[in-house]
Amino acid sequence: MAKYQIYFDTVAGEQKFHADIDDEETLDDVINDLLAEMREYKGLILKGEGEGELQVSWNGGSLDFSTPLADQGVKANDVLRVSVVVLNG
Repeated sequence: MAKYQIYFDTVAGEQKFHADIDDEETLDDVINDLLAEMREYKGLILKGEGEGELQVSWNGGSLDFSTPLADQGVKANDVLRVSVVVLNG
């Protein structure tokens, strides 16, 4: 199990958390639990939540939610950023 540094773009500003994610797990598997934990234990919500698309960025690009992080080249202790992308139409 790898530990990652994850920054969430919340209404209260950028918040840093550490998360343990198994090598076989995908973001689809864990993101809702991470967001629920952030809400329940820290009282924080993402800026723009419910208004756009959730995005996890690493190394200048967006990650695929259906592919394990290790398969995308992400290594333990790498920094991930979670935000909501709001498209104005």
